[in-house]
Amino acid sequence: MSLCDCIRRTVFVASLGLGLSTPVLASSPTSPTPAEIAQAKSVFADAQHVSARDAGRLWGMPLYGRMLLVIPATRAVIANQPDPQHLLQPEDGVYVGRLPEDVVLSDAPTEWEGVRWTQLRLPMLPRDAGARSITLAHEMFHRIQPELHLAANATANPQLDTEQGRLWLQLEWRALAAALIESGPAQTQAIRDALAFRSRRHALFPGSAATEAAMDIVEGTAQYTGIAAAEPDAAAARWYTAADLVHPDTGVSFLRISAFMSGPAYGLLLDERLPGWRKALDEHADLGAMLASTLHDEAQESADSRAAGYGASGLRVELADRAAREQAMQAQYRASLVDGPTLSLTALGRFSFNPSTAVALGADGIVYLTFHAIARWGTLDVKAGGVLVSPDFSHAALPVPTAIKGPHLEGNGWTLDLAPGWSAVPAAKSGNYVLTQQTR
Repeated sequence: MSLCDCIRRTVFVASLGLGLSTPVLASSPTSPTPAEIAQAKSVFADAQHVSARDAGRLWGMPLYGRMLLVIPATRAVIANQPDPQHLLQPEDGVYVGRLPEDVVLSDAPTEWEGVRWTQLRLPMLPRDAGARSITLAHEMFHRIQPELHLAANATANPQLDTEQGRLWLQLEWRALAAALIESGPAQTQAIRDALAFRSRRHALFPGSAATEAAMDIVEGTAQYTGIAAAEPDAAAARWYTAADLVHPDTGVSFLRISAFMSGPAYGLLLDERLPGWRKALDEHADLGAMLASTLHDEAQESADSRAAGYGASGLRVELADRAAREQAMQAQYRASLVDGPTLSLTALGRFSFNPSTAVALGADGIVYLTFHAIARWGTLDVKAGGVLVSPDFSHAALPVPTAIKGPHLEGNGWTLDLAPGWSAVPAAKSGNYVLTQQTR
């Protein structure tokens, strides 16, 4: 399984800290099966192994720690350590129970009972041993990321799904791949080219340098950790990374996952050219600027003159075709989720989504084709059709309900179960709906 396959299963999770109730174990008797427990113990062993191989080399602390493996269909959970409130029961060397309904299912760090866990959906883990080790190291790093002061405030980068944004990004990736494979003057030249393409993109999209740098810190360092810890040596890590840079999955959105490719490349090059760079890293760092500091002179390359050597003409043809299809998709979502009629949501609470299928609609926000939220007003599950989420995640819009059955709402590809006291009522704009809470 390649890095691109891993990206397809990535789920981002977030919380806006809106006063949700404290999780308690559900009363359902559902518990993991013996086969699921055996599978979980194998995953824990793999995680311990990759952590032991790293032995704190990368970040000065072990990667392995508290882990929750969840079966999404039943919410059965298997933990490698007891929970602070002892709600999970010991069984066959692990701790089992059922994940509370108000804990979002995800492949991401999860705060539960006042401690931070690595949560993973057990059936979604890669079967390939190498890809699984990379995934485990990546996700375990996210658990310790705040302790390393590398939890930057990363936002989406919609410029990376535009025609010009993707062109200069993919040219940067190709040059980084060349730098990983080459050495000496050839490597230095490839790095100059990568940085020239990066600078050209940032000049086209003001403000993008900072937002891309933040995503490189949040997700790029995690994926760098996954590859550096899981691959047997530096050469293997470089070739693994170079392959994904040259052959990315161009069918997915890049607005949140570009750092999965960029981060490992910059990190591995910095390992070679700037030993000790990780000790100087913080949430405000720019990996591109750190690599540029290793060039030791003021020579600069012309992005336009160097682009041809990296196949820019072929990329332009491919990206023009993609842009036409993207524009048609954007028009479709704008008609249904901007022009309406819609159901508006605010205070999104805790939520998770798959970033690889996102569609950016400019200032109106980003459409996520799948989205799960647990908020004060209830539980939303979007499986198809999409939801439009504002850039700051303060509000969202769905197509209007096709059926309202008491507290249960259904629409095109989505369901919403309202919390007690909440209802959907007509909005000021004809045909639209909003959620409201009854006052006492």
